[in-house]
Amino acid sequence: YPLTNYTFGTKEPLFEKDPSVPARFQRMRDEFDKIGMRRSVEGVLLVHEHGLPHVLLLQLGTTFFKL
Repeated sequence: YPLTNYTFGTKEPLFEKDPSVPARFQRMRDEFDKIGMRRSVEGVLLVHEHGLPHVLLLQLGTTFFKL
């Protein structure tokens, strides 16, 4: 899809819950013990710009990008 089909904005920053990746995985393990299996859906944003395909990445926090 053409990139012009999308709009981009800014939001207030969300601060990361965990100081490190191992701490994040430990929090996820603890949540699994309490709640059980997490159900989620993920997708890829593929756009067409300047005659070339581009994959848009989502940025989580300041150092982590999700593909």
